[in-house]
Amino acid sequence: MSKVSRMIKREFRDLLPVWIYFFITFNALAFTKAMMLKDYGIQVSTFASAAIGSLVAAKVVLIADFLPFLEPFPKIPIIYNVIWKTLIYWLVGVVVQVIEHIMFHGGFASTVEMLDQPHFWLIQFWLVLLLFLWCNVQELLRVIGLEEVKRIYLGIRSP
Repeated sequence: MSKVSRMIKREFRDLLPVWIYFFITFNALAFTKAMMLKDYGIQVSTFASAAIGSLVAAKVVLIADFLPFLEPFPKIPIIYNVIWKTLIYWLVGVVVQVIEHIMFHGGFASTVEMLDQPHFWLIQFWLVLLLFLWCNVQELLRVIGLEEVKRIYLGIRSP
């Protein structure tokens, strides 16, 4: 197997769990939004934007994982790592959103206006909450290990 194919396989393996998590959660939020808007006679298509958003969020998490200062608290309670990683992932996500808005949606003035909208901050609230939950699971897996998590949740014991 070539070096490139191994790298692609590893990237895909790393991307898949975080993408599935964000795909499910973003689609649940999009479905909720669509159902609320339906009450007002507004039809929206949300699947594509949730799917694309989940890919972007997953890639942001993978990119942030390469930051050298992401594991500053290895020997203290994991809540510190959870909060730290949530903050870093969220900040990287906001930077990506701002850059994307500047490049594709009208420049700097439009981006400043976007940052002043309640809708933007509602999305940030949900993003922080979902990232916090992801970081909790990620840190528990790191500390406890996949085999122990399988045993605890599913009763599966390794041979």
